[in-house]
Amino acid sequence: MARRSEKGTVETPQPVPPVIGVPWYRSLFFRVVILCTVLLFCLFASVIVITRHFVQETLRQMESRAMDIAHSLEIRFEEEDDVGYDTLETELMDLYKGVDIKLDDAEGTTHAASFTLQHLPGGAIERVARVPMINKERPVLMTVSMIVQPQTEIVRAFRNRYMVILMVVFILDLALMIYFIAKALRPLGRLSEKCAAISRGHLEAVSTRGGSGEILALEKTFNDMVDSLREKEIMEGKLRQAQRLSALGNLAAGIAHDIRNPLNAIKLLSCHAQDSLGDENPLAEKSLHTIRDEVDRLEDIVSNFLSLAQETELKPEYFEVDILLEECLHLFKQDAAFRNIHLSSDLNARGLVLYLDPKQWKRAILNILLNALESCPAGGRVRLLSRSTDTECEIEIRDDGPGIPKETLEQVFDPYFTTKPGGTGLGLSITRGIVEGHGGSIDVTGSRDWGCQVLIKVPLHHSVNTKKTTA
Repeated sequence: MARRSEKGTVETPQPVPPVIGVPWYRSLFFRVVILCTVLLFCLFASVIVITRHFVQETLRQMESRAMDIAHSLEIRFEEEDDVGYDTLETELMDLYKGVDIKLDDAEGTTHAASFTLQHLPGGAIERVARVPMINKERPVLMTVSMIVQPQTEIVRAFRNRYMVILMVVFILDLALMIYFIAKALRPLGRLSEKCAAISRGHLEAVSTRGGSGEILALEKTFNDMVDSLREKEIMEGKLRQAQRLSALGNLAAGIAHDIRNPLNAIKLLSCHAQDSLGDENPLAEKSLHTIRDEVDRLEDIVSNFLSLAQETELKPEYFEVDILLEECLHLFKQDAAFRNIHLSSDLNARGLVLYLDPKQWKRAILNILLNALESCPAGGRVRLLSRSTDTECEIEIRDDGPGIPKETLEQVFDPYFTTKPGGTGLGLSITRGIVEGHGGSIDVTGSRDWGCQVLIKVPLHHSVNTKKTTA
């Protein structure tokens, strides 16, 4: 935002470099995601390790039982000379229930088999061991199969479809975790953006729209900081304004006498010269008339300058607001007609009486109306409105002019700032001093599309300070 120095020159502050964002690999979001990913992988790995251990333990127990069966058969083959396969098959079915045992010779012919597992509900048959042995000096191959009970079925399933399901669940959990982490950290991102905006001079509050208690507490603290910075900026603006006015006051006291005396002499001599010439020289008479007009303009500038810089005593009295506004309109009706501008009013504060300085308020309203008429094109419209609420009176002036660019709205009240050729830039500064001296406020809004609006608000009940810095 450009500011004006005490010498009247516009000081443009150096642009604030943009806030450098944190690299993604160093962001809190990335670190939390990595941590959660590691935790999920650890959980997944622990499930795999436990399952593998369970599988190995189950197979070890089954293999141990199979070897015990093989050992008992070897002892029987060694002790008995003739082991009949027919009787052996029946004995195997009686002795080893829940186990399928099959004896094959070298040619692959099955001589004995016990099939009991097919009749058991649930489970799955798993071939556990194949043990070679000798019966009557003939090689025999024993195949032992056992049933995997339902509690161990999950072990087998985990090695195929359950493994896929677990991986899908793992990915979904990771995605949900990333989503909720991003949602939880999103308010911090908005706070970071607002901090960057503050570093560029944009003091805006932030709303996280929900979040955890810590985020809400951080939002409140942040907004309190923004409010404090706004108040500080306002106080600094008032301090700069006071410093400028103090400098102007010191300067005004010195130049008022030095300028007004030569102006009075020029005006007096031009009047004498015009009286002496009479109607003999119309060109000279016109030039002298122009000189007097310019002298009057210079005197107005000096008066405004002194009014802006020096303390002026207010003389408040009771008056009706709408009557004063109608008087102001009446003074500009002829000027508005000459400019081909429609000047209208909508006064709705009938009967409202305020205790203010009517002379100063008339001056403030006339300043704004004059600015509106000068900025409004031919065929345009200027409206003066008034209304009242329970606590304040509002006066609004609207025009159909080109408006004020957004980037210069903050400067319209600065002394000597003007967008009009030949303007002094003191009118709105004086007007603001009058309004604020009575405890009121003035706000200017506008754009190039819908003209300019000036809104004045003054409280209905207040004490008027009879001393003010600007008039």
